[in-house]
Amino acid sequence: MRKTAAQRYEDLISDRDYYLSRGRACARLTIPYLIPTSSEPVANNKETYAVPWNGIGARGCLNLASRMLLALLPPTQQFFRFSLDEAELNAQGVSPEQKSEFEMALSQIERQVLREIEASNDRVVFHEALLHLVVGGNALLYIAPEGLRCFHLNRYVCQRDPMGNPLEVITCEELAIETLPQKVQDMVRNPEEDDEITSGLIDDIAQPVPRRDSGDTVRIYTYVKWEKNSQGKKGTVKWHQEVNNKIIPGSEGRAPEDVCPWLPLRMTRSDGAMYGISYVEAAALADLQTVEALCQAIAEGSLASSKILFLVKPSGITKAANLASAPNGAFVTGDPNDVMALQVQKSTDLQVAMQGKSQIEARLSQAFMLADVRDSERTTAEEVRLQALQIENSLGSIYSILQTEFQVPYVSRKLDILQREKKVPKLPKELVKPVMTVGLAAVGRGNDLEQLVRFTTTLGQTMGPEGLQTYLKPSELIKRLAYSMGIDTVGLIKTDEELAQEQQAAQQQQQQAMLMQSKLADPKNMADAAQTAQNIQIQSENPEPQPQ
Repeated sequence: MRKTAAQRYEDLISDRDYYLSRGRACARLTIPYLIPTSSEPVANNKETYAVPWNGIGARGCLNLASRMLLALLPPTQQFFRFSLDEAELNAQGVSPEQKSEFEMALSQIERQVLREIEASNDRVVFHEALLHLVVGGNALLYIAPEGLRCFHLNRYVCQRDPMGNPLEVITCEELAIETLPQKVQDMVRNPEEDDEITSGLIDDIAQPVPRRDSGDTVRIYTYVKWEKNSQGKKGTVKWHQEVNNKIIPGSEGRAPEDVCPWLPLRMTRSDGAMYGISYVEAAALADLQTVEALCQAIAEGSLASSKILFLVKPSGITKAANLASAPNGAFVTGDPNDVMALQVQKSTDLQVAMQGKSQIEARLSQAFMLADVRDSERTTAEEVRLQALQIENSLGSIYSILQTEFQVPYVSRKLDILQREKKVPKLPKELVKPVMTVGLAAVGRGNDLEQLVRFTTTLGQTMGPEGLQTYLKPSELIKRLAYSMGIDTVGLIKTDEELAQEQQAAQQQQQQAMLMQSKLADPKNMADAAQTAQNIQIQSENPEPQPQ
């Protein structure tokens, strides 16, 4: 008997729950609602969460996630580019002019992909995933043609090979039956007598998993498996959905591994680990625990110190009841020495706690990059580059991990979706092999522009304008400048055919002018021209009457 997706989910859930419990501990000190305490695949919206005593953890996580979002998916900025394979082009004998045309075509595809990203809500969903990466260390993204979707760690399990590449992912969702398609509702409400397993996932003898579905909800499992080719390289990713141990008809799907829609993300990579460690646990958990205890002690101590109580001598003549019931300004019989205010002599201890709290908060602000916040109305490419460098320098290899595991597959998947929807043309793989660079390398297009401008300026200063006209091709220079600036030149720059036609027309006009000038030099032609001009003047002075 073969294991179903539900059975395979139960097999891998024990390894997942260890990392899930660590994520919950980090969420309690930062954003408690992010990772629920319930072990169910769907979070209980009615669950009550304890509010931390200090808000620096929540502010730090939100700020760090926002800065990472700005570096990974900068708005209105080109964070990726498609480059040509130079070796392949040289082998095919592609000329520099043809290479320039290919680069312009790739630039147009880049802009189309960027417009598709700008028009979607992917940044909103990805910010949610980044919050889970910062707090819980793991998140699963599904890139569908309709948009991006994020699965929390309590809704999926994952298995990887020793190199860290995913082998299988199983998601579990508890959904209302009424929200499912009618054929799926029929499968749930009218199960077959024969409960034969039809998923065919793994050869193993397994006991059936007990169904825990209520009357109004049902659990849907999605099984995703990465299959290598015969050479052990990138192959195909297959997936399907199951309900009640049966494959849902029409839920099967497959895609090449390089354009796989399923992206199991990790904040940090550890050799042999199936899941990642959160940034909170790796860099800030100890300080967050300490500052949480100090904030609680300071808050409780401040409340106790601010409480006003009066002590009255038991043997004095002053009656406590008379003082308590007397109105403001009243005369009460008593001795002022019989009454004194209770004071908690803890100001020194509170000051020590406040100093320790301030020192720890300074370290947390540095860890979460709260002290480096810049207020800018417009984000430039240079700021994006500096942002990426700052995150990489501050967070180690975290940016590089997300660049490899998110940016490259994300852009590849977006390009594949546009190609299948015929919004962009398919690239000729037999002629060119696009090499995609993202992150800092993509922002380097601004450096290409700077170097090109510097070269032309230096050449003009050294050899003069004549040297520029002699050694440089104006059309090629314009194309490269436009490519470096990411400008679409279609319909903007004159083609070689248009320039040739304009040059030919100018030559014809010059020849006609020269011919006319030679005719006017002949005295006979001059007399004819004078007579023609006189006739035109007479006609203008004496126009013929118009018929009524």
